[in-house]
Order: sequence, then structure tokens, then C-alpha cells
Amino acid sequence: MEPSNSLERFSDIIKSPTDHRSYAVVTLTNGLRCTLVHDAAAQQSTAALAVAAGHFQDPIDSQGLAHFLEHMLFLGTEKYPEATAYQDFIHQHGGHHNAWTGTEYSNYYCSVDASQFAPLLDRFSRFFYQPTFNPDWIAKEVNGIESEFRLKKNDELRRLYQVHKATSNPAHPFAKFSVGNLATLTQDGDTSVLRQNLQQFFATWYRANRMTLVLAGPQSLDVLEDYACHYFSVIPGGGPAKQAEQQPLYLPSQLGVQLNVRPLKDARRLILAFALPEIDSDYPFKTTSFLAHLLGYEGPGSLYAQLHRSNLINSLSAGGGISGSNFKDFNLNMQLTADGLKHTGRITEQVIAAVRHIREQGLQEWRYEERQIAIANAFRFQEPARTSDLAPQLAINMHHYTAQDIIFGDYRMAGLNHDKANQLLQQMDAEHLRMTLIHRDLPVREHEPIYGTDYQLQAIESQVLTAWQQPPASTIQLPAPNSYLQPLESPLPLSEPVQQQPQLQEVAPGLQLWLLQDPDFRAPKAHIYCQFTLPQVTASASHYACARLWCELMIDRLNEACYDAEVAGLHFNIYPQHYGITLHISGYSHGAVELAADLLQRFVATDFSAARWQDIHQKLQSNWQSALANKPLNLLFARLNVLLQPQMYALSDLALALADVTRQQFDDWRQALFNRAELKIFAHGDLNSDRVGPLLQSARQHFRLTAGLQESMPATHELSDLVDSGRLQQRGQLQTRHSDHAVLFVIQGANTSIAEQTSLLLLNQFIQPHLFNELRTRQQLGYLVGSTYMPIEQRPHLLMYVQSSRYDAAQVQARMKAFLKNFSEQLGAVAKEELAGIQHYLIRKLREPDTNLRLRSQRLWNTIAPAEVSFDRLERMAQHLESNSTSYFTSELCKHLLATERQGFITAGPKEL
Repeated sequence: MEPSNSLERFSDIIKSPTDHRSYAVVTLTNGLRCTLVHDAAAQQSTAALAVAAGHFQDPIDSQGLAHFLEHMLFLGTEKYPEATAYQDFIHQHGGHHNAWTGTEYSNYYCSVDASQFAPLLDRFSRFFYQPTFNPDWIAKEVNGIESEFRLKKNDELRRLYQVHKATSNPAHPFAKFSVGNLATLTQDGDTSVLRQNLQQFFATWYRANRMTLVLAGPQSLDVLEDYACHYFSVIPGGGPAKQAEQQPLYLPSQLGVQLNVRPLKDARRLILAFALPEIDSDYPFKTTSFLAHLLGYEGPGSLYAQLHRSNLINSLSAGGGISGSNFKDFNLNMQLTADGLKHTGRITEQVIAAVRHIREQGLQEWRYEERQIAIANAFRFQEPARTSDLAPQLAINMHHYTAQDIIFGDYRMAGLNHDKANQLLQQMDAEHLRMTLIHRDLPVREHEPIYGTDYQLQAIESQVLTAWQQPPASTIQLPAPNSYLQPLESPLPLSEPVQQQPQLQEVAPGLQLWLLQDPDFRAPKAHIYCQFTLPQVTASASHYACARLWCELMIDRLNEACYDAEVAGLHFNIYPQHYGITLHISGYSHGAVELAADLLQRFVATDFSAARWQDIHQKLQSNWQSALANKPLNLLFARLNVLLQPQMYALSDLALALADVTRQQFDDWRQALFNRAELKIFAHGDLNSDRVGPLLQSARQHFRLTAGLQESMPATHELSDLVDSGRLQQRGQLQTRHSDHAVLFVIQGANTSIAEQTSLLLLNQFIQPHLFNELRTRQQLGYLVGSTYMPIEQRPHLLMYVQSSRYDAAQVQARMKAFLKNFSEQLGAVAKEELAGIQHYLIRKLREPDTNLRLRSQRLWNTIAPAEVSFDRLERMAQHLESNSTSYFTSELCKHLLATERQGFITAGPKEL
């Protein structure tokens, strides 16, 4: 290594007491600031680099250029000119990579086996000082950008976002089209000027003084600093200093307005956006976050509760919205009922009245101090993120926070900033309001040409604005002291003997408890899963539709009652699956058991109002009916689950079934819901036998339980039976309301053995980059190309997929078949070069320790939820990989590729009109 090129090292970085990593920040002589992260437990090393350049920097005549540049940096540098060299290296050494382009920043990140970090950095760092911008790949990759654009052309959020841009100040860079497409990047498909534009953009903005770098891994801080200096000091500095945008985001005529937007899907939504100044400088105080807490509160008497009980809204979230160097939209986003759609003026008036009420009565120190306690608890007992996830986040944080706060900045709440709060609340009035209404039957007269959205922008009548400026006194109740919220204590002492795996207790016939007081993640947190096996849920599409409706109604009813627990860090979810219904409680262990016991009681003692039943009944039908407009690949994955898993139903079938369900029929179904039930409980974290006692008591008190229901569930369907019966052909060709075509190729394992699982897991890892490089990079079939490993009830499946805007399903299927044939023929030669490395990577991944309590709970629950429970399955798969040769696995992989009786295609394409 060469002598250090860093100016200084700063190590006084605030971190959580649960964070075992060491940190330092150095600044290189070229102006590049770098955070070093030593994680002794990490098996991989990660690099992330964030550039202060995004679509705001796009030339007006080449919109989408920053995004296109992001794509091109992966496709060759002077030392490594091959387009797939970087991706191939990462794959061969067990890593991953990605990037994104935002408004004012772009972020690149990658991970690899720690022993290969230096060679990875030699490749990665060259993106930022010697990209080739190969003309041949420019011509190819611009089609990738076009495919990505077409892929999202029906995305409702993108369509709304582009209308937002079209109705903002055209002189502000936000108004530019951020994604780019063939039309904006080329001149009638001619790419000759595009390379010059790329080079100019890169030379101007990709400068070291506009970059932040994170290097993280098991290497020492000294070694990481040497890497930073050696590989990144060569990046030129001297770029333009970062400056806040000077143009206002909105012109005066674009405030005090109503924006009507017609969506593709059936939707009723109201977004009230208040135009505010930037908030980056306020990060130590989190003033907008505090105001969002007060306005978005959902407890009794709140703004949400009043609008919800009046059957005007189904949901309310506060505080979201775009933000940047000189602007912030403070949004209240509401899903409307049918009645709410007729009374948007009344809703808006009540929101503005609530803002005034907060300004007059809500800015009290104790309320801010409660938020401080909640955030302090979250920071003190922060669950460690994977280092590979942390690095890109820190790279962005370095652009916004002081070096000391690169971690703590997201949590810092230094005190209630009364001046800032009053300033913001003064501007949250009718004159600074943009009222966006989304529904298919709204009057519109304008057309956004890029995504094809119809909309209308018009000024709100002056008399209405005047009335809203002086609204009637609000009757909302501000949050009362939260009984759930308190500084957390240390976790319970570990019970003896200390257990490493959940222990089974047969509490009663039909009631199982799996309990693990976690010995490693010593924090007052817990996860509780309560899984009911319920024949009344799975018997038919009608029964399953009723279960979905019941879960939605329960969540709707319980949100208000449980909101204080939610604010304090206790969360719940209720969802149906192919066994029955599951309740999941997560968060702090204090109160978790009590909340779970209370909710189980409410399962059998909760009624629903006629208005809420009717509205949610209609909303579910509408959502299911509009699903055909979703991305075709999403529909194919859902359909595959329906085809392979017994007692799962297609959304179209559920919509038809629910349409015929009357309120009386639903009530009759609900009365019988828990008549035959089996309950499996998994309690994990800071919990012991004594603490979970009230939950078991509630379960035994409120349910009549029956043993053996889960064991009698039918097995996963044989793919060969589906092919032979014609059901795969009949139910596996979807007609959608999306313009893209998609193809999903399935290989099913012969059984649930360790050998079958291991072979298909290995085949997925082996084939993935070859599939992507050939069908995505070289042939440009579509933007979405890949493969995934999917076990269903431990039965392994390998899925390969392509979604295309350029080719129909038959053409894509033919290309996939040709790829598979060619890959099978070359498998032996390729396996000799790659397979051993992939085996070692998978062995390490299978034995990789859990990063935090949440990930461990998910892994253990995925093991416990099925009828067959095996905690050593991953270790046995690792041993199978260790004990068999590469030649053995080459033969096994070839067998799977040639086993046509366990293979099949399902496809999706636009419905013919």
C-alpha cells in the first residue's frame, strides 16, 4: 500500500450501545470524505459511494441522463472493458451490487467475500474515474432504459409523480423527467450525441469533493483507510460546490389549487400537500416529524378517529412528501370512502382546523419529550442492520449530517424548536395548499404526455380559501399521555438452562407453544406469532375471501384502540394464509404478551359497523378486480402459488366470490370461524415461561381447540400432474391489462429432501448471472430478468423469469428455451470454472449468523410454521455441499435441467380487445 493520502481521521461518532462496530471518518486529499466501518463479525466487505448529482443536474435537452449514466458505469472501465466483467467477478465471489439515482444524489454499492475486497475495489473505484462509455453498449443499454420506462408506464405512483412535475415550476429542476427514455436521451434513436453528453455530465459532476464513500468489513480501520487512499485518491476533485436550488418549487398560481388525477385502477385518495421551506437544517430537532406525529395520531378523538368514525376516510398518514435542498411538501395522504369522495371540502376544512388547534394547544414540551423517549428507546435498543445494508445509508447520511451524527442524525431530537414549529404551522394554510384528488370519474382537461395521465389543475375558489383560512374551532383531541411509553429497562435474566433453539410445549390438545428466550440479542424486544389452522378459512374461495375481509375489518377496528401501543413501539398484524389466520406482535417485550392476549380475546368478541363492512367489502373487491393491471411478473408469481399450493385462490376468483357474500352470510361465517381451530404460538426474544403465561391463559379461555388439523392439510401439488391434466396450460396463461409480456419457467424438486433442496439452491446461484447477462444485457429482452429459489412447504422450486415490453410471450419463451438448451450443453465446462466457488459461498451463507432478533424470528418462524419442523435443515444443506464433489453437483444440476416432467412455463400478456 502507498502512503496515506488522508488528511485526518475523526472517530467521535455516536452509535447505539447495541452496535458492536467501530467507525472513523477520513477525508482524502482530493476532497473525498470516507467513513470506515470495522465489523469483526462480518463475512463480507461492502463499499458504497454517493454522489451529489441526480436528475436535477440533467441537461434540459437530455432528461434522464443521470439515470442512464448510472446504468453505463457498470458496463466497462479502461482496465476492465468487458461489459459483464464487474458482475461476473461479484457473482464468482458471493457478492451483490446495485445502484439508484435520485433527485440530487446517486448511490452505488456492492458487497463481496472479505478476502476479495481489494480486487473488488480496484474494479468499483474505476467507475468514478475511467468509465469507457462504450458506444456499442450505449446503443444497447439505452434500450434497457426504454424497457425500464415501459415497465413502469402503468405504475400509479410514477404517473402521479410525473403529473406533480408537470404542475410545478418549470424553471425548477424537479420539473424534469427523471427516468428518461429513448425519446429524451436520443434524437430519433440516434445515440451519437449521447456519449458526448455522458462524458460532459460525468466530467462536471462526478468529482471527489461531491462524493462520500463508505468502506465496511472485518478489516481493521487502518486497512480500510489504506484501501480508501489507494483506490479512491485518484478520483479528480475540483467539482462545483454543492448549492441549494434558488428557484421556488411552485409558482404562486400553483398554490391554493386543486389537482384532479385520473388513475388506471379504481382508487379514491385525497392528498393535502402544504408547500414548506427546506427541512435539512432542522434535522437536530425533527420538527416536521413531531408535527406529523400530532396530525397523524390515530388514537381516540384524533383527527383520523373523527374522520374515520364519520365514514369519510379509511386511512390517514401525515408528514410524507417530496423534499430537497430548498423545498418540503408536508403531505396528509388519505384513502377516502365513497362518502369521503363527496365531502373533500369538509375533510380539508377539518385538517386546516386541526393544524390551527395544534398551533394553539399542541406545542407542549411534554409531548415532544414523549417522542424523545420513543426515539431514544429505538436508538438504545437498535437492531443491528447488516453491514451491507448500513453502508449505502451512511453514504447518503454523510451528505446531510455532521460526522458525529452520521448514525445518530436519524434519531437526534435536541428539543422542541418553537420558532420553527410556529413558522411551519403558519405556512400549513389554505394559501400554501395543493389539494390532489385521485379518482377515475373526476373532470379532467389536460394530458401528461410521458405516462399518459389525464389531469386538471385549477385554482380553488377565493371564497372557499377564505373560509378555510378561518375554519370552525377543531374538536379533535390531541394525544394524551401514553401509558405504554416509558424508558426501557434491561432484559430479563436468562433462564437456566440456556437454550439455543425454540422448545416445544404441548400446552393442551390443539395448543402448541414454541418458546425461545434469545441468548444472543439481549434487548427488551420480542416477536409473538399466533397461527390458527382454520378449515373455515380454507374450504373455498368464498371462505378465504371472507377471511381476508375479516382481517381487514379487524385491523380497521383495532388501529384506534392500539395506536398508543404502536407509537410506543408495539406493532401488530393480522393476515390470512393457506393454513388459516395469523396474528403477529412485534416490538418491545414490555406489554407484548398483554397486547397479544387482548387481541386474541377481541378475535371472538368484535363486531363491525354496517358502514365499515360495506366500505371495506367494496374496497377489497375493487382491489382484486384491478389486479390484472399489476406488473405481469407479480401476477405470475401469485398464480404459481395458487397452482402449487392447495387451498390458495386467484384474486379474480376471490373478487367473484366476495361479490356474492351478503352481510348475513359473512356474519354466519364469522360465528363459525373458530369452531374448529388449532393454535400454534411462537414466542421469541425477551420472554420466559412466566411472562407468556397470560397469553396461554387467554388462548385456552377463548378458543375451543382441536389437535391434528394442520397435519391433515394436503401436500404441495405435483407440477407433473398439473402439466398432464392441462391445468398448467389452462390456468397458466394470463391475460392482463398491462402492456408488457412475462414468462415464468418453473423447475420443481422431486421431493423435500436435503439433496433436492441443496441442488436447486445451487442451480439458482449458478445460473442467475448467466441468465441475466445473456437475456438482459446481451439480448435486451426486458428490464426484469432473473431467477429465484422458492421452497413451498419445504418442496424446492427454481423460478426463472423475464418481463418484456419489446417481445411477446411466445418469443420470450423461445429465447428462454434456447438459453436453457445452450446452458445445459455448456454446463460441464462452466461448472469447472465456477461451481466450486459457488459451493463455498453457499456454505458460508447457510451458516451465516443472524444479524438481529427480527431476522432470527423470521427464520425460526419459517421453520416452525409448517407441519414439519426441522431446525438443522440449513446446516444439513451446508454439510451436503461440503461432502459432495463439484462433479457430483454438475451431474445433479444437469439432471434438474433435463427433468422435463417437473418443468413448466406460465405466461402473461395483454388482453386482446
